[in-house]
Amino acid sequence: MRNAFAIPLLGLLVLAACGTPQERCISDASGPWRSAVQERERIAKDLARGYTYKTEFETRSRYVPCRTRGGFMSYCWDNDTQPVTRRVPVDKAALQARDAELARAIPSLRTNAQRDVAQCRALYPEEAEAPT
Repeated sequence: MRNAFAIPLLGLLVLAACGTPQERCISDASGPWRSAVQERERIAKDLARGYTYKTEFETRSRYVPCRTRGGFMSYCWDNDTQPVTRRVPVDKAALQARDAELARAIPSLRTNAQRDVAQCRALYPEEAEAPT
């Protein structure tokens, strides 16, 4: 499930790099608050399911076709590393404690984000679009 968040996050980072200075500033300013909200959503899903996903990388040996020093085709052992995602039971008490901690932190994170976003808008006012 971790990879499910990586792709959209990568997309957001690419878009943030292409945004205006104001958009980049707003994205940076609201990042901690957005992250906390997203983490609470993930925790709620994990608690409802009773498990989470953990991705580990496993290396396996496999017998594959290869060329020998003489240029002939043969078979050789090759190591192949693959991600393996497994279900892992959650520690409900730890998740509930983390959720409570986030619930207490989110209001101040939101206040800070709103303050910082206002500063971004003052620092980087949007220019009026030129008529085409």
